[in-house]
Amino acid sequence: MDKTELRKKDFITSIILISFGIFMVLYTITVIPMKDSYGGVMNIWFVSPGLFPLGIGILIILMGIVLCNRAIKDGGAKKFLEDLSSRKKESSGKTLRLLGILLVICSYVYLNIPRIDYFLSTVFCLMVFISFFYFDSRDILKKLFIFYLAGCILFFVLFLAGVDKPLNEVFPYFMDILVFLFLLAYIFYSWILVRGDKILKKRLRLTFIMSIVPSLVLIPSFKYLLLVPLPVEGAFIELMNIVRYSFL
Repeated sequence: MDKTELRKKDFITSIILISFGIFMVLYTITVIPMKDSYGGVMNIWFVSPGLFPLGIGILIILMGIVLCNRAIKDGGAKKFLEDLSSRKKESSGKTLRLLGILLVICSYVYLNIPRIDYFLSTVFCLMVFISFFYFDSRDILKKLFIFYLAGCILFFVLFLAGVDKPLNEVFPYFMDILVFLFLLAYIFYSWILVRGDKILKKRLRLTFIMSIVPSLVLIPSFKYLLLVPLPVEGAFIELMNIVRYSFL
């Protein structure tokens, strides 16, 4: 193995050793008492059971520092930072996709499901979730992520300030309509971003279909066949009720 590559691995190992040693020392100090009273007899620090792990932790830190110093002198740290920078550029799309998926799940579970019509929340979640996976353009993914994040922050502020309650008192489905408009804006913005690419336009159509069809099949099945109560039955569930009890 190349010496610089070997020193890079030594640098990584030293960071792990130092971190583990610090954890070991802090855990020992906070959990294991260095002196205490047992049966009315006060034990002094040099007979404490925490002395051994404390000493081991300090030795691990010292050895990690020595290894880190050697790795830095031989260029291991520099090699590590260079490789990290190049990998960061290569994996930025994957990282952004992961962050986007986490954002979609968190907004779906904590922001929309407790407050917004369940059908609408599910369609929106699937639309964004599939588009983050399906579109393989990092620039488009970044723009969609920023657009969706801005909308989530806006609705979070509205919910946090309690604005949604007086708005729903004016009209029962006011927030459902706002979220629906946000969904339409997301679809329209996605179409603008992919309109010059035939493959991505086809993927956008498939994303839209795969967001609508499963929701139209599963949600009515749970509600009307299995009789499962839905978290929030808003505007779209009410439309389903009208169709269900008027024509069926």
